[in-house]
Amino acid sequence: MKKFISILLFSLILTGCGSDLSSVKDGTMHFDNSITVGDAFDKYSYFTSTDWRSFETSNGRKIVEVKGVFTDNYPIFKQLKGKGIEELSLVVQFKVNKDDSFEISAIGMNAINSSGEETEQDLGSTMSEAQLDLFLKELYNDKPLS
Repeated sequence: MKKFISILLFSLILTGCGSDLSSVKDGTMHFDNSITVGDAFDKYSYFTSTDWRSFETSNGRKIVEVKGVFTDNYPIFKQLKGKGIEELSLVVQFKVNKDDSFEISAIGMNAINSSGEETEQDLGSTMSEAQLDLFLKELYNDKPLS
């Protein structure tokens, strides 16, 4: 009986995590309802891969994060590759609200150099909401981000 309860509890935890991911990946942004967030990121031609995860902050806020690793032919990465950068990625965090709606809570670029050191640049604090929308519209339209 204890084993059954443990398995049931584990299944509920996984289902709960999955629902936050699904809410974001299957959802749309206010500036473009024609494509899901998941499809926009997963099918962006300048990413070699995307990694999705969900977690809860210490105060109980639910976050879904997507990390897209840029391809070698991404314009900015081409420039940085000559300066010792081995990997460049975009990281976007979505805050999941109690009603399962979501909004962007953080956005940044991560770079890993040839020594394996990682640097992070917060983009969200330097952009207005309108600039952030324009930035993400480029991703939605499969164009290089500027």
